[in-house]
Amino acid sequence: MKTGYWLLLSVTLLLFGCTATKSEMTLHVENPGTTDRENEMVEVAWEKVQQKLSLTADQTIIITGDEGLQLPYQLVTDGNETTETLIFPVSLEAGEKRTYRISTGVPQPIQPLVYGRLVPERKDDFTWENNRTAFRVYGPALKATGEISNGMDYWAKSTESLIIDKWYNDDLSGEASYHVDHGEGLDFYKVGRTLGLGMTAPLHNDTLCLGDNFVSAVILDKGPLRFTFKLTYDPYMAGGNEITETRIISLDAYSHFNRVTNIFETESPALTVATGIVMPVENTEESAATTFGDNSGIIAYETPGDDANGTIFTAAIHPDGFDAIKVLNGHFAGINSYQPGEAYTYYTGGGWSKAGFESFDDWTAFIKEMKENINQPFTINID
Repeated sequence: MKTGYWLLLSVTLLLFGCTATKSEMTLHVENPGTTDRENEMVEVAWEKVQQKLSLTADQTIIITGDEGLQLPYQLVTDGNETTETLIFPVSLEAGEKRTYRISTGVPQPIQPLVYGRLVPERKDDFTWENNRTAFRVYGPALKATGEISNGMDYWAKSTESLIIDKWYNDDLSGEASYHVDHGEGLDFYKVGRTLGLGMTAPLHNDTLCLGDNFVSAVILDKGPLRFTFKLTYDPYMAGGNEITETRIISLDAYSHFNRVTNIFETESPALTVATGIVMPVENTEESAATTFGDNSGIIAYETPGDDANGTIFTAAIHPDGFDAIKVLNGHFAGINSYQPGEAYTYYTGGGWSKAGFESFDDWTAFIKEMKENINQPFTINID
């Protein structure tokens, strides 16, 4: 009798062990580069997390580091009905490796570090930001007034607070213009009928072929750590070819740079495209001291500054490099051949002399480090 009881108990425990839900998974994250990296996003396929932890639909997770403290995270959908990836910020010195644990639990609430929206009260601007910087593009209501631009604007910030709603409310009410610095930053970047800060356009016979203002904007991910949206444009002509353009723009917390994916569709079997940063002059001798270009994939430009507002530093980074770099139609531009219908992905953004960058040399050093980091992402091993 006793023998039968213990046999039954052993079988029961064995079956329980085979069907028990795994309560924790371990991530070993390493910085393979030669530069320290602060608050950069680790990205893991959500399907792997679900499988490892045998998650049910109503379960939530927590992420902890070596010290046992919870880390903020975001479930990224990329505009789909299901979660695609899990992201969370990590700081690692060059060559450093750390361990992070994901387990079931109730996460602590976190304050969003990214934000964006359509601003119909300001002629359909679409404006977005993180805790470092802010940007905007121009919509159909502004086009109706005759102001046409598909370039990207840059707002210089000296605060980690999210300021879009405050700046618009104060400006539209007449309380305080966002073109004047009231202690948090200002908008003094000039775009006009250009690509602004690092947008991309087809190139025909050394002429940029610019679209008009966007016609629709759809938010794909709202945060709290990554903001992503998609812009569509009315068709326009590049030489004899009609172009249909879509842009997907994503901004992570702590980053000075957007990840931009352009898709140009046309009947032509091939295109040439240029990623451009607007310049107030086309004189290459005059601008030489304030530009930096590297065909490995960097274009950078220092805008003319002034004592009151300081200086804006700009750049675009293409992970696969540029075929050529030149001053073109009032832009400092990186040029590439392009296969229509494919994703053309690169990074673009800016910094400000009143918010962490003292000189153009500081800025270009920062850009070179970022290019290295893009080309050498964190390595992740999962237990």
